[in-house]
Amino acid sequence: MRGTLLEEWEEKTKLTEKEQQSIYDLQEACTELPLPSNWYLSDKLSSSPYATSSGALTPVPFTASPPNPHLLSTQLLSRTLSSTSLVEFRQQVAQTINAPKPIETLQEFFDWFAMIENEMQKGQEDVYRNHLSIVRIYKESTEALLKSLEETNGLFDELEHHYSFVEMRTRLVQTACESLLEDQDRLTELADELRERLSYFNELEPIAKLLNSPGEDICLDKQFTPMLGKLDECIEYMKKHQDYRDSELYLMRFRQCLTRGISLIKMYVVSTIKKLGYDVYKQANAKDNLGNKQATMYYVKFRTIAFTIKSLTAEVEKRCLNNKEYQALYEDMVYAYVQTRQQLLSPLISKKIQQLGPNDGDILELAKNGCAYMMSLCSDEYNLFYNFFQKTGEKDLYKYLDLLTSYLYDYLRPRIIHENDISTLSELCNLFLMYVMQDENDFAIGVTEDKDEVKFGHLIQNILEDAQARLVFRAQMFIYNDIQNYQAKPEDFEMSQNNATHLQGNDKKKSSVVLDTNAAALLEVTAEEDSVSIRSSITDNNEDIVRGGYPTLQKTLWVLSKLYRCIQTSVFQDLAQEAVSLCNTSLQKASDTLSTLKSVLDGQLFLIKNLLVLKEQLAPFEASLVHAGKALDFSHVTNSFSSFQQQRALLFNPNALIGLAQRGMPRVVEINVDSRREIDLQIKRVCEAFIHNCVSSCVEPLTTFLIKLSTILPPEALPTSLVDSSTQQLKGKEVQESVQQFMEATEERMKYMTRKLREYINDEKMEHILIKPVQTNIIEQYKSFLIRIEIELKEGGRIEKMEEKPMSPESMVVWITTVIKDQ
Repeated sequence: MRGTLLEEWEEKTKLTEKEQQSIYDLQEACTELPLPSNWYLSDKLSSSPYATSSGALTPVPFTASPPNPHLLSTQLLSRTLSSTSLVEFRQQVAQTINAPKPIETLQEFFDWFAMIENEMQKGQEDVYRNHLSIVRIYKESTEALLKSLEETNGLFDELEHHYSFVEMRTRLVQTACESLLEDQDRLTELADELRERLSYFNELEPIAKLLNSPGEDICLDKQFTPMLGKLDECIEYMKKHQDYRDSELYLMRFRQCLTRGISLIKMYVVSTIKKLGYDVYKQANAKDNLGNKQATMYYVKFRTIAFTIKSLTAEVEKRCLNNKEYQALYEDMVYAYVQTRQQLLSPLISKKIQQLGPNDGDILELAKNGCAYMMSLCSDEYNLFYNFFQKTGEKDLYKYLDLLTSYLYDYLRPRIIHENDISTLSELCNLFLMYVMQDENDFAIGVTEDKDEVKFGHLIQNILEDAQARLVFRAQMFIYNDIQNYQAKPEDFEMSQNNATHLQGNDKKKSSVVLDTNAAALLEVTAEEDSVSIRSSITDNNEDIVRGGYPTLQKTLWVLSKLYRCIQTSVFQDLAQEAVSLCNTSLQKASDTLSTLKSVLDGQLFLIKNLLVLKEQLAPFEASLVHAGKALDFSHVTNSFSSFQQQRALLFNPNALIGLAQRGMPRVVEINVDSRREIDLQIKRVCEAFIHNCVSSCVEPLTTFLIKLSTILPPEALPTSLVDSSTQQLKGKEVQESVQQFMEATEERMKYMTRKLREYINDEKMEHILIKPVQTNIIEQYKSFLIRIEIELKEGGRIEKMEEKPMSPESMVVWITTVIKDQ
C-alpha cells in the first residue's frame, strides 16, 4: 500500500508551473505549523520569494526548485510514526491549516489546496479592490467637483455678461459726455480764435485814426511806437493767412499805414535836423560865437535831440532790411543829417587846415597836424552819428567821413606830387601807415565792433597811396641816376684808417665770415633785431653803418631804408632787387678801376669790404630779393639750324621745313635772379682770388726754382757722354737762396697784406679769417717744395747735396705766425 501511495504520489507530483506556485503558496501558509526545524517547508518559508515583512504574501515570479515529493512523504511518514497520537496530530494540522477536516487523501489535499489558493488569491486582490474602491471614491468626488466648477463657471459667465453690459452702457455715457465736452472746448476755442483773428482786423480803424491825427509831431505820441509794432504783427498775420476773407485788402491797408508811419518819421527827422542845423548855423556865425565856442555848439545842440531821433530812426532801420522803399526813406534821413553836418563843418575844416599849414610850410608838419585834427574831428563825428543812427548806417557814415577827409586830401595832394625829397616822402608814408596799422591791429585783436573807434586809416588810404606812388617814382629815379649811372671819383676810393668798415648799427649783433681751408671762401652773415624796429634803426644810424663805404653802397642802403615798410612788400622787393643788383655791378666796376689805379689787392679788398657791408646790411630787410622774369630761349634754335645745315637734302622736303619751323620757335623760360645769392657767390670768388694772389706772390721764388729745376733733364734722359757732367745738377746753395727769397717775399707780402687789411677792413676777426687760409696755402706750397727737394737730393737727382737743410714746415709755421703777430 505504501508503494502504491508513493507511485501515485510521484505521478501526481508532476505538476505544472502553476501547481508548483500553488505548492509554494501552501508552504507559506504552513509557516506557523509546529513542525521540526529540519522539515523542508519550514527551512524554505523564511527565504521564500513570496514572504514580506508584514506577513502578507505577494506574488513573486517563481524561481526556486519544487520540493521532492518522495522526500516529503518520507518525512511526513516518519513524523507520523514518531507521533504518539496520529489522530490528534491530524486534528491539530487541520486546525492549523484551516482545513474543515484532516486531509487523508490526495483529492482532499487538492481540494484544500484549491480552497487555500482561492483564499490567497482573494487576499491578494483585496489590495487592488481597496485601491479600486478608493479610486472610485476619488472619481465620484472629482466628478462632483467638476460639476460644481461648471456651475460656478456658468455663474461667472453670467456675471461677466452683466458686467460687460454695464461697462458698455457706462462707456457710452462717458463717450457722450466727452463728446459734449470736446464740442464745448472746440466751440470755446473757435470763439477765442475768431476773437483773436478778428482782433487783427479790428486794429485797422484805431491805427488809421492815429495816423490821420493833425499835427507834425504825431510820431512823438506815446502810442506811435507801439502802433508800429502792432502794424508789423498785423502785416505778418495777413501774410500767413491770405486765405481769409478780405485778407489781401487789409494787408494792403496795413502796409499803407506802416508806410505812412515811416514817412511821418522821415519827415519829422529831416525837418528837425535841418531846422536845428539852420539854428546852429545862425548862432555859430554870430559875432559873439567864435573859436572853440562855435565848435562846441555844433555838438551840444545836436546831442540834445539825439535820443529822440535815434528812437525813431531805430524803428525805421529795423524795417528797412528787406524793403527798398523803407531803405530809401532811411537813406534820406541819413543824407539829411550828413548834408546838414557837412554844411556846418565845411567852412570850419577849410579854415582850420589853412591855419595848420600855410603854402610855404613844411609838408610833413602839415600832414601830422592835419591828420591829428582830422582824426579828432572824425572821431567826434563818428560818435555823434551813432547818437542818431544804428550800426547799419556805417557805410553812409564812412562816405560822409571820406567827404570830410577830402578837404585835407585836396590840400595835401598838390604838395605830395611836387615833393622830390625821398626822406620827406618816406616820413609821410610812415605817418599815414601808423594809422593804417592801428586799424589792422584793432581788427586782429577783435575790437572792430567798438563803435567809439573810427577807422581813420581807411579814410586816409588815398593820401597814403599817393605818397607811396610818389616815393616809388622818386626812388626809381634815384636808383637810375645815383646808382646805375654813377660815375666814380678819385675821392671815392680814399679809405679812412679807423672804422672804415666796422659796422656800428643798432640792429647788428654779430657777423662772421667762414672761409674754406682749401682756398674757398664762403661768407655767412646773420643779423638779429633789437627792441627798436629794423627800419627806424637803419634810418637813424645809416651814416654810421655805411661809413667809409662806396657811394653807391651808401645810396643803396639809404634808399632801401627809406622804402622799407613804407610801400607794399612786392613793390619793395622789386625795387630792392634792382637796387642791390645795380649796386653789385657798380662795386665790381669800382673794384676794377681801383685795381688799375693802385693794385689788384686794393681792388679785391675794396670789393670784399663793400660786399660784406652790403650783405650784412641787407639781412635786417625781411624781403626776398628774387626777381622773377621771363625771357626767350634760342639755344635749341641754333641746334635745329645746325642739324638742318648738315643734311641739305632736307631743304626740298616740305615736312622737314615744317618740322624746322616747329622746332625753331624760341621758347619762353622763367628766370629767377636772387641778389643775395649773387652777393654770396661774388664774395666767394673775390676771396678765392685774394687768397690766390697773396699765396702766389709769396711762393713765387719757390715756383721759379721749381721751373728752373724742371728745365734740367734727368740723368737717364741725357747722353752717356754728359751723365757725369756737373752742369746737369743745381747746387744746394741755390736751394738755400730760393728759400731765403721765399722768406723775404713772404715777410714783405704778409706785412703789406696786413697793412692793407687794416686799411680796408679794420676788424681782427676778419683779418684772421682772411689771413688764415693764406698762411695755410703758403705752408702747403712750402711742404710740396721740400718734398720735391728731398726727391731730387737722392742719388742720381738733379740737385747736389746740401750742407744745411732748409727750415722745416713746423718752424716755417711758427715763423710766419710770428711775422703776422709782429704786425
